[in-house]
Amino acid sequence: MTPAQKAVLVSLADQANDSGVCWPGIKTIERRTCLSERAVQEALRWLQTTGAVYRDYQPNKTTVYTVTPQNFDPAKAPSKRERNRGADGAPPADSAPPRKWRTGCR
Repeated sequence: MTPAQKAVLVSLADQANDSGVCWPGIKTIERRTCLSERAVQEALRWLQTTGAVYRDYQPNKTTVYTVTPQNFDPAKAPSKRERNRGADGAPPADSAPPRKWRTGCR
């Protein structure tokens, strides 16, 4: 689990009720984790794939997340090679030059 995935999971767990259910917006998760929208969406996708989070999406309604640590199966995670390739086989983002600053998080 990457630090971004862990931060999103901790954010969801922190906001969840006793049943593990919460419904924060992507923007809320972004603010709480200091991650970009894309990073949050990718982390949520990974968490859902591995079973750590169940996402109930209904168009024009709030997305409900259920934190399900008992269903977590790291064997379901995409291989590292799959995760490190972008669209159309683009090189991984970590091959780009470092950002000089990060906005929105202090």
